[in-house]
Amino acid sequence: MSLVQQIMNIVVQEKQAHGLVRVTRVVISNGALAGAVTDSLEFAWEALSPGTEVEGVELLVQEVPLKVSCGSCGEVFLPENNFCMPCPKCGLEIGHRVLEGKELRIESIEGDDGSDQGPV
Repeated sequence: MSLVQQIMNIVVQEKQAHGLVRVTRVVISNGALAGAVTDSLEFAWEALSPGTEVEGVELLVQEVPLKVSCGSCGEVFLPENNFCMPCPKCGLEIGHRVLEGKELRIESIEGDDGSDQGPV
């Protein structure tokens, strides 16, 4: 809930900073290792948004799979399991560098600035 509350606060700040009349959609990237469950984020958004400036705003959560680079041979791969990650090229199981999958970030905020030009 606190993660979603912080996201909502950022959305409201950006809405004001960019002179938006309303926000229509927020897109978030949720990495496999970020520690946030997509269903929980969506539930919290629905529970916390009524009566706020983000009421009725669509939340779209894009799940980002784990992508690593082998610590030995450099092979880039998507492990099938987040805990046991044998390299498909050399078999090394530990020491990989995470390239993607740790992020939890706002990718975009879509809204209307009140002009006739459409969404911003």
